[in-house]
Amino acid sequence: MDFDSIQDFRSNFANIYHKSVVPMLKPFEKKKKNVMYRSIAVWILLILAGVIYLYVNMPLLKQTRNADVMMCFIMIVIVIIIVGYAITSWQCKSFENKLKEKIMPSIMKAFGNFIWTSTGTIDGYTIKDSNLFTRFETKKDEDCFSGTYKGLEIKINETELTYTTRDSKGNRHTHTEFKGVIAQIDVKKTFKGHTIIRKRSLLNKCSYQEIKLEDPEFSRMYFVDGNDQVESRYILTTSFMERFKNIKNAFRASQMEASLKNNKILIAISTNKDLFKLGDITKPINDTKQFTELLNEFISILSIVDELKLNQNVGL
Repeated sequence: MDFDSIQDFRSNFANIYHKSVVPMLKPFEKKKKNVMYRSIAVWILLILAGVIYLYVNMPLLKQTRNADVMMCFIMIVIVIIIVGYAITSWQCKSFENKLKEKIMPSIMKAFGNFIWTSTGTIDGYTIKDSNLFTRFETKKDEDCFSGTYKGLEIKINETELTYTTRDSKGNRHTHTEFKGVIAQIDVKKTFKGHTIIRKRSLLNKCSYQEIKLEDPEFSRMYFVDGNDQVESRYILTTSFMERFKNIKNAFRASQMEASLKNNKILIAISTNKDLFKLGDITKPINDTKQFTELLNEFISILSIVDELKLNQNVGL
């Protein structure tokens, strides 16, 4: 089923949620409490271990300067926080993944023919070919979707792109090139060339020649380059640029970039927020708010089609 409006998703979601999803959630309430108790136990054990360490080493610490004692205390607190956060985060994410594997197929019935998967629907080659992100070596995907909306094929990846470097001592350092959502939309419009919209900075990388545009505000925000000046100006109409700015503001994104090539538009929305999150252990498992938020996050991405009028058989 291919839905034709955002309202279709909203109305269908309420029915699917109460009829199919809620009955599946009850067994997970006990599992959620177990995760919460284990998380509390981890923090208690770590704090207890820190206190014992200080108690055992107190005679030695008394012989050192007060500044050294304070530094030791601070280091113990930092270790407790890092280890505790890592363990509890892993437990919560493991619980969330099991929950999603069980209920997401039912939830997706509310979204027409869209399917959910934890593996990427947009491959690394496609992302590199966009020239938006070229340094990454590793692509870590979480929530991914694929389907059609208003006759357009859409792929959505919540992903993190990272690369590594080595310092002068040979130590490896991991850097994040991108973290957020990448959406690929088959707009069924002929793009003979390649147009790229990037966030403007002092040192913009440039794959092609810069495109001078009519909108001065858009030009201050974005650096646009392409290998076909005429086509790029035809695509990036003043109305398209205005709508593109509106989407960035709606998402409150730190950065939004796009690549238009091979009859597809690939849009990358940078955000540090964990999108499509379910299974918060501090809330009831059937807490409606988190499911409504998942719905809103999903349809907000699909609304790009409506906002940019990508399904209309006219120029952008």
